Amino acid sequence: MATVVRAINGCRDEANVGGYPHFALRDADSSQPGLFHRFGLMSDDYTPKSAFAGIGS
Repeated sequence: MATVVRAINGCRDEANVGGYPHFALRDADSSQPGLFHRFGLMSDDYTPKSAFAGIGS
């Protein structure tokens, strides 16, 4: 997550990027194995995942 944010931040002026929202704060269903069930920065009970710690870094 941090790598992606740094890359976008590095070219924000050139690419005219005004913001970069992450659409999935929490998982849809953390008990399911599929990527799109577990795409959030937090589990479905709002427990932060490791990528959550990268916010603001």
